[in-house]
Amino acid sequence: MVRAKFIMRNGAAVKPVTTAKDVVSRLSALGLPGLAVVNNDLDILGVITEFDILGALREGMALDSFTAERVMTKNPLTADVNTTAHELIKLMLLNNYTVIPILNNGKFAGVVSRLAVLDSYESSGYDVFQDK
Repeated sequence: MVRAKFIMRNGAAVKPVTTAKDVVSRLSALGLPGLAVVNNDLDILGVITEFDILGALREGMALDSFTAERVMTKNPLTADVNTTAHELIKLMLLNNYTVIPILNNGKFAGVVSRLAVLDSYESSGYDVFQDK
C-alpha cells in the first residue's frame, strides 16, 4: 500500500518571514506547486501555493514586498506519514489542494503533491482501487 511517507518531499517548507520572491525560487527549485509554512519547532502554520502568490501579484504586490505569512492559507488540512495514497487523493479532490503537509508525531515531515501521488501509481503500476 502506498503511504505518504514513501512519496512525500522532505524539507519542502519555508518560514513565515520568507519573502514571496524566495518562495517562488524554492517552488521552482523543488518543482512543487506549494510549500508548508513552519515555525522553528516544525509546527505547521500554513501552506503557500502558486495560487496564493499569483493572487497577490494580481493585486499589485511586488514579490519582494510580502512574506509567506501574509498570503498563506492558515490552519491547512494535514495528513500523517501513514496516510494512504487513496486517502490523500480523496483529501486533495474534496478540498482542491495541490499539496498536503505531512506530519510525523504532530510535527512537519514533508509535503505530498498531486503529481507525487500520480507518479507513485504510474511508476508502481499499483491499482488505485486496491488501496482503499
